[in-house]
Amino acid sequence: MRTPRIRSAERRRLIPGTVPDTPAIARRYDAIPYAAQSNALSHPAHLATVATLFGLAPAPVATCRVLEVGCSDGANLLPMAAVLPRARFVGCDVSPRAIATARAGAAALGLANVALVERDLAELTDEPAEYDYIVAHGIYSWVPAPVRDALLALAARRLARNGVLFVSYNVYPGCHVRQAAWEVLRHHVAAITDPPERVAAARAFAALMAEPGAAQNEADALLRHEFARVAAATDSALAHDDLAVPNDPVYFHEFATHLARHDLAFVAEARLPAVGRAGLSPGMRALVGDMPPLAREQYLDFARLSRFRQSVVCRADAGGGRPLDATRVADMHVAAALPLVRAAAEGKALAAAAESADPNVRALRRVLQWLTGLAPRSVPVAEVADWQRRHAPADAAGARPVTELLAEACLAGSVDLSVQPPAFVPVPSARPVASPLVRWQAARQSTVTNLRHETLRIDDATARALLPLLDGTRSHADLVAAYAATLPPADRAHAQGTVATHLSHFAMHALLAA
Repeated sequence: MRTPRIRSAERRRLIPGTVPDTPAIARRYDAIPYAAQSNALSHPAHLATVATLFGLAPAPVATCRVLEVGCSDGANLLPMAAVLPRARFVGCDVSPRAIATARAGAAALGLANVALVERDLAELTDEPAEYDYIVAHGIYSWVPAPVRDALLALAARRLARNGVLFVSYNVYPGCHVRQAAWEVLRHHVAAITDPPERVAAARAFAALMAEPGAAQNEADALLRHEFARVAAATDSALAHDDLAVPNDPVYFHEFATHLARHDLAFVAEARLPAVGRAGLSPGMRALVGDMPPLAREQYLDFARLSRFRQSVVCRADAGGGRPLDATRVADMHVAAALPLVRAAAEGKALAAAAESADPNVRALRRVLQWLTGLAPRSVPVAEVADWQRRHAPADAAGARPVTELLAEACLAGSVDLSVQPPAFVPVPSARPVASPLVRWQAARQSTVTNLRHETLRIDDATARALLPLLDGTRSHADLVAAYAATLPPADRAHAQGTVATHLSHFAMHALLAA
């Protein structure tokens, strides 16, 4: 009988003592806290959007049931719960320190719709029988193989009929370069047991490895670039990714096979621009164009040298593997994506489309220009279709439906689609209100989570000082007076302009609530 081949990652898992158990992993996270933050791609509203576009019927976001596995200190889960008060959230993590921090945050924010448990995911037996959305960010590649099986078994057992699993993981072929650096650094720190000392030693050695030196091949510069990236990484990233054991990338086809063993199915990538073929060479576009969906996903990873995936998964009996259905865009909301807004402000956007002979390109250009002018406002797609009908010139007669154009624009990263309107207001009101979460965060740290569920870093001390004041009780004049009181008399004349600028930026970046 032929002896099966064991890959190096699998071999490490089979050697006793080389893979930490759950308590050891918990101690590692307690020693160097994971720098958790929100992930907009894992928000139920976004997952519902992706699922809807690919033919599923996900649960209504407002009243959904959400489980986050490995919730850390609640940086991702608590902002969701804060904007969805009628939904129910459960977070679990093996780190006592992280769960204690998450519970303190939930209590401070008065969140009654969150349960936080210090528990291994395999032991989740007394929570709701079903979940509409399960989030597993930063888990799959960073736990032993039996825990990966437990994660997918949990999803298969606890996902509702139309439930959705979000799972992120490292992938080949791009991680082959990363893995070479990981193995060098792990060898260098193998005898160091203190986590902070391990991180410091790894950082110093990575910086040395990044320095120009003798190489056998010009392509070795790619590995030196990787060492430079590691040397600049945060302590959290170094400890819990680059030095983490296990940290096992997989090829996408292996991940898809693993899903199938648990009666789960791949739906799409959560980052919708990754779904399309943008950026591929003409030859590669032609090669992948007629491939079956799962084979195409693998070849997209080959073409892009992918390192990391964030995938949307469903139960196999829910019907995964469908193509994007542009007709489902009709009931959604749409906004110009922030990169498009920035490019337009710099005069770089849509220039090539202006001279195109293709009526579809010209029609989409006009819609994108209109949406960019409305930014950051989101509008129903029906309103876009109505605007197009009223403003379309005679040469637009051959253009495809606006739903198809917007679907393509979404895959190109030009617009953001959503099954529900965003919760932020695009213009400061007479008495501006920042979300309670943002006010609480700004008083304590330099990062805040906006109402698009994005993490923003605010280094400006004035901006951070203003945000806690935006509770709806102060007029613009009140805010100016409060800010001016902190300035020397000679600088107070500029207070009004400074406050107005900050309020405008707060609105653009989805920090203001109704």
